[in-house]
Amino acid sequence: MRRVKAFDMPLFIFVLMMTGLGIICIYSSSYPKALISSEANDNAFYFAGKQIIFSIVGCALMLACMYLPLDKMRRLFWALIGIGGFLLLFTLIICHAKHGHQSYIEIRGMQFMPSEFVKICLVFTMATFLSRRPWKLRSWKGMWSGPYWFLIIPTLLIGMEQDLGTMLVMVVATACILLIAGAKFRFVGMPLAALGCVVVLLVASGHCPQRVTDRVKAWLHTEDFSNPASYHPRISQLAIGSGGVLGMGFCKSRMKWSYLPAAQNDYILAITAEEWGFIWTLLLLFAPLIFIMYRGFSIAHRAPDEYTALVAAGSTVMLIIPALINIAMVLNCLPSIGVNLPFISYGGSSITSTLMLCGLLLNVSTLREEPQTARAAQSVPAT
Repeated sequence: MRRVKAFDMPLFIFVLMMTGLGIICIYSSSYPKALISSEANDNAFYFAGKQIIFSIVGCALMLACMYLPLDKMRRLFWALIGIGGFLLLFTLIICHAKHGHQSYIEIRGMQFMPSEFVKICLVFTMATFLSRRPWKLRSWKGMWSGPYWFLIIPTLLIGMEQDLGTMLVMVVATACILLIAGAKFRFVGMPLAALGCVVVLLVASGHCPQRVTDRVKAWLHTEDFSNPASYHPRISQLAIGSGGVLGMGFCKSRMKWSYLPAAQNDYILAITAEEWGFIWTLLLLFAPLIFIMYRGFSIAHRAPDEYTALVAAGSTVMLIIPALINIAMVLNCLPSIGVNLPFISYGGSSITSTLMLCGLLLNVSTLREEPQTARAAQSVPAT
């Protein structure tokens, strides 16, 4: 395996474009909150300015990931598992609950979300294990001796932090990685079906946090004004409907003026759709995401070996699954579970982890299989 200087330039351009669009969307959706926020000091550009700093850090990490020696990362298999587990345990034991879940580490006013970076560790873990032991995917015993536990342990820890959004992303993304690696559908579909039945039974019986029950009821009965959890999806649908086909115009959203909470976070798509309308949202947001997915899987298809192919495919899945869940959540096709829209939503951990995943894709795009003649020459002993 050798590295060439050229990388996937179209993907790189679209990643930078989506990052810039995210800053524009954050400014438009957040300046009403910034004008009344005590921490912003009447600076309308406060949240967008912080996102620019996060994006610069993320771009630096993306460049670092572009030149990361992926072969050496395979040797850090157990170290990555230990780092991910330590971060989640540290968050669970030391940190306090905020915004309904205990998933943030706060250092001098800066918040850090370890679960975002655990997703990257999971990509490397699954790629390393499945490329070394592909036969594990052919039986129930093999699945329970590795792949399942790499998902179950971090998912349980994230579930204990009550970060349901990240937990759902990791479950669905890992299921996709297993299918891409060659696992039979029954080894993935049956556990997912069983997990879904357990969740339905817990919600129906009331043996789950009240916050979760309220959000499920709000999803099923958005018109129920007595349930405070139905406010988010109801206002989100009003914002999207108000945008129509061509939108109300840039910065002309009405729902961001203290009507829709988290306008720059989970529900930024609703504000963007209200201002840009269906056509421009489709062209400027959805089409680039589809293009990034296409380039990601193309890079995985051209990868020189199974390990780098799984790194590229896993990175692509970890980018696309949160986007699909966020879109479904904003459209009220799923309950409100707190998942950011990659590239677009405000948040330092979100944009940095997103750009790091893009860096891994660009890294794999520079790798080529060694020519047969070169490998043959290396195998001939010197005389």
